[in-house]
Amino acid sequence: MSIRPYFYKMENELNIYKRLMENPYNPLNFFLLFIFVFILVIYIVYLKIIVPLKKNHENEKKKLELDNLRIASAFSESDPNPVIRTNISGDIIYFNKSADNIFCINNTEILNIKQMIPDLIYDFQKEIENGSKLQSDFTIGGKHFSVYFYGIKTLKMARLYFIDRTDSIKNEMAIIESENKYRALNYYLQDHIEEEKERIGLELHDSIGQNLYFIKMKLNNCNDAFNNSLIDVNNTLESTIVELHEILFNLKPKVLEDLGIYDAVKILSDTITKNFSVKGNIEYIGSLVRLEKKAELYLFRIIQESLSNILKHSKANEYNIQFVFSKKLLKVIITDNGIGFNPDSVYQYKNYGLLNMSERIKVLNGRMKISSSDNDGTTLIFELPYEAR
Repeated sequence: MSIRPYFYKMENELNIYKRLMENPYNPLNFFLLFIFVFILVIYIVYLKIIVPLKKNHENEKKKLELDNLRIASAFSESDPNPVIRTNISGDIIYFNKSADNIFCINNTEILNIKQMIPDLIYDFQKEIENGSKLQSDFTIGGKHFSVYFYGIKTLKMARLYFIDRTDSIKNEMAIIESENKYRALNYYLQDHIEEEKERIGLELHDSIGQNLYFIKMKLNNCNDAFNNSLIDVNNTLESTIVELHEILFNLKPKVLEDLGIYDAVKILSDTITKNFSVKGNIEYIGSLVRLEKKAELYLFRIIQESLSNILKHSKANEYNIQFVFSKKLLKVIITDNGIGFNPDSVYQYKNYGLLNMSERIKVLNGRMKISSSDNDGTTLIFELPYEAR
């Protein structure tokens, strides 16, 4: 079978397409011509209109920034704060009188800003191209400055504005130093108060306490004829001895030294429950740990003050104390169902009891949180790190 007829057929089809393309009235030719003209027009518009507009916009923007820079420069000369401008390499190209007076730029060979501020780690070229606005604090020649960096992309430069914060930082440091001195003095006074309480407690125990016991024993050995008249004296001595024990406990609870903070607070809570119409609950979570001696004493005084406030002000009929022992941190949570109060009044009205508790816990490197409302009573949370004995 011959394939020649197929070649003849293909040749005829090609001739037909060729004639169609050569025909000037072919719609396809018109379409291709339209596409060519359209692309040409767009190119001409872009080249003759858009590109010049873009260049004009950039030139106007650059001119505007130059004008703003000139205005800023005029003000910079009388600005009491240093102003420095650099190029993309960080080389100083302008500085005002304040910068010269403070940094003595004219009297040195400082050419690059990083020679003056070695800690300045900005990539000037990158930050200028991004038009970045940055702020950092540096110490230069013993003075403390806040440095504001402004990248100006169109002008390929950066403007650094220095604000001297030396006086304000010195004032802040002086305030912090005063607070530390106040806390140290408070710590010192509290120690001496506790020492004095211990001394008074020992004297009461060794002198008055022993005398009362001696009198009681003598009265008990008297003849029965005197019993009726001595019952009242004996009862009075008994109540006096009980009160003396309470005073000794408040001055220096021996159980605090013998058994620790939890047992001392439990005895205190049981005494309050027994003597007042307020029910106290106490519990602990975790393993009981003995704290450093002074930390236990200070924490006991804080809890003692908290319970005293509940009795005096809260009108509560129940309170709860929870010790939460975790690794290196003790949390004490004291809650009551009383009338609550406004925590902001602690500082506004100088509630010295709460302020004293706050200062005591700070001495132990801890912190105090207060939450109180009419419906939910008051919650005090004391958190302090500790080192076990």
